Amino acid sequence: MRTAIVVACIALAVPGLARADRRYYAWTYNASTAEPGGLDVELWTTLSQPRPGAGLQAWTHELELETGITDRWDVALYNDFQREQGGSLRYQAVKVESRYRLSQPGEWLVDPILYLEVKKELVEDRPWAVEGKVIVAKDVGPLNLSVNLSGEQELIPGGGTETEWGWYGAASYELHPMARIGGEAYGFWSKVGGEPYGSSAYAGPALSLAFSRVWLVLGASWGLVGTGDRFRARAVMAFQF
Repeated sequence: MRTAIVVACIALAVPGLARADRRYYAWTYNASTAEPGGLDVELWTTLSQPRPGAGLQAWTHELELETGITDRWDVALYNDFQREQGGSLRYQAVKVESRYRLSQPGEWLVDPILYLEVKKELVEDRPWAVEGKVIVAKDVGPLNLSVNLSGEQELIPGGGTETEWGWYGAASYELHPMARIGGEAYGFWSKVGGEPYGSSAYAGPALSLAFSRVWLVLGASWGLVGTGDRFRARAVMAFQF
């Protein structure tokens, strides 16, 4: 995360115009898609600190390559790596993601985007998992409001299934075309096999910086209720070509 911040500071010193298709939040998606024909290289770093006695602290690193197919549709490939406390870095999963914009920005009352992700986790050799999201956002002057709803179905060894529903809500304010500050809250309901649903919820601040063809998002969130992690932090840095 420190490396990402240093590189971002260097990039911010280069003259240029901020790109409009950047992320505003660490976990919540705002209504943006990649530019057609371009290439976005995104570096994700996430720290997860579980509650006492609930597991080990872990770092997850993701390399994302994303391109726009049209001005409404993009596709991305992710490679995920994870390192638990005291362990070595492992190749965790490969994911393919696609987003489709239902309207042009500002054309409807809100800006809706459909999201689909297919994932193959390799650490435990799990079968494929599929996740869908509905992304809705609204810009009111310098204020952005974003809401996501998600559902994921994952097969687990032995023939069982794991189901997870998620919600995300975020708001941010543009202090300057290069800087936006805000906050987000999100939570999950998950169920494994015939067990009852378990829940978790998080909230925290988010900072988005953009200049030239680089943007950086920093976010932190604390566990509020449920059996999820005690604390999470994330940095996402993108280089747009």
